[in-house]
Amino acid sequence: MNTASFFWRLKWLVIILLMFALDFSPVPVSASVFLYVFLFKPRWFKAVIDRLYAGY
Repeated sequence: MNTASFFWRLKWLVIILLMFALDFSPVPVSASVFLYVFLFKPRWFKAVIDRLYAGY
């Protein structure tokens, strides 16, 4: 795994952990984002998943 792929994955890990930390606030952030992704299936999400698994 090259360093660019590592830092890209690390960035998304930090984003997910931040969303998890914000989930304890009165407004559930992660549930809202996941519901949006599930309902609308945006292109950026597919690009993120494709790039995530292309590093192997």
